[in-house]
Amino acid sequence: MLKFAICLLLTDLSALALSIHTLQQQYEEHSAEFRILYRDVALKLSQHDVILTLLSAASDPERVKKAFPQILILKTRSQEFSATEPQLECNGTYWLNGQHVSLLIDLKKVLSTLPQSNAFRTLRLYLHDTPLVVLGDAITPYWQWHKALVGDSQPFELAAGNDPDWRNLPWVSVLLFALLWAMVVEFVSRYLMYKRQRILADLRAQFSELTRLNTMGEITAGMVHELNQPLTAILSYNQTALSLLKQERSAEIAPLLDAAVVQTKRISALLTDLRQKMYSDHVPLQPVNLKPVWSRVLMLLENELQAGKVKIINKIPDDLPPFLAAPQWVEQILHNLLLNAIQAQQSNAPTSAWVEIAAQPT
Repeated sequence: MLKFAICLLLTDLSALALSIHTLQQQYEEHSAEFRILYRDVALKLSQHDVILTLLSAASDPERVKKAFPQILILKTRSQEFSATEPQLECNGTYWLNGQHVSLLIDLKKVLSTLPQSNAFRTLRLYLHDTPLVVLGDAITPYWQWHKALVGDSQPFELAAGNDPDWRNLPWVSVLLFALLWAMVVEFVSRYLMYKRQRILADLRAQFSELTRLNTMGEITAGMVHELNQPLTAILSYNQTALSLLKQERSAEIAPLLDAAVVQTKRISALLTDLRQKMYSDHVPLQPVNLKPVWSRVLMLLENELQAGKVKIINKIPDDLPPFLAAPQWVEQILHNLLLNAIQAQQSNAPTSAWVEIAAQPT
């Protein structure tokens, strides 16, 4: 939707710029046509003044009208008419008075003989703001041109008007620009998308590497903590076994050695887990029975439980079904939870510390 809006906006701006340029060209062309029309009208009217100077009362009216169709009547000048001011008649005619004769001139014929008159929608001639000739539509056009004709005997004002030719706007160019902008927007959007994907890929790779390094640091710290517990237990079991051996109580040594073997296997499992995490993110899942795992955790933290006099409340049901997980990870989670619970109650009153564990299938 955003790409469509951007493409539409760019197309509209291009169409507006092209339209303004084309309309400006049309206006300049019409302005040039108006200047040509003005020149031709001024030339025609100046001919009337020349004709007046050449005519006399004895001139043949028919020959004059044949040579100049815009002259309708030629007669001897009346004394009541001014020699310098045209006298208006009807339908775009006026009397032009000379020294000896007067001419009735049809301005419509003057304008109709000029080729540039057809280039405008409206064409008018005024005398002192009074319209003499109105050609074309009565509606006021969009563009208008006005200019006074120089001359004391015929002080007319020429006005013309025209509307923009919307059919000649560069519609094909607008369509081509629309296609061009669509291609540009699509190219830029794809480039930005690919660039963003490359950046995200680089960030993911960096994050994965940092995560791996951070995980290795956490695992190492956790392993140091985890290994300290079974090593301490093994040391305690061996010291107790040596003491019993000196006391010739060999019957009590076997359980201690079995417990030391369990702790040694735990150390081996921890080291295997560490190597697996360092070289592979894949962890094989196995069916895990929660109750035996909890029992091993209690055995590992036996010294801490006895030192803190922590009461264990076990509500794990015997019929709890196994679930898929990494056994060593489950044991580590329970170990951390129990150790945190023991440490959190070190300042409690004697025999008041307790930990309850419960589980249910969902």
